[in-house]
Amino acid sequence: MEKPPLQVMRDGKDSSVIIELEYTDGDGDIGLEPADTLAPFNWGSKYFYNLYVNVYKVENGISSPILIPASTDTVQYNDRILNLTPTGKHKSIYGTIKLNIKALPYPGITPDSMYYTIQIADRSLHLSNVIQTQVMRFQF
Repeated sequence: MEKPPLQVMRDGKDSSVIIELEYTDGDGDIGLEPADTLAPFNWGSKYFYNLYVNVYKVENGISSPILIPASTDTVQYNDRILNLTPTGKHKSIYGTIKLNIKALPYPGITPDSMYYTIQIADRSLHLSNVIQTQVMRFQF
């Protein structure tokens, strides 16, 4: 799969990044119901979220995860995709997921460039390939 394009929207000092992901799933088991909170979809489990978005900075040609200030935790925009399984006999699905993410994750973090990696988990706990967006350069 090609790197998804990034579209940066500027509104005064704020900006966001829009990422469009195309997906295909043969058995259509992408997504969770709000009531899916028992293991393995419980809070604290790797599979509580089924959309994993990690943020990386590139400074002087070196790539590394962006850390939350005063922490060793990395910036992530993980989320839960709602159940996309169609009703009926044929379950195969495809479509586009559009993410709108804050471009600069925290005040004071101003990398030269950054990019995102994205992965999806289905209800059978199969993980998609990890995709990486294009590198986004900043001018401050």
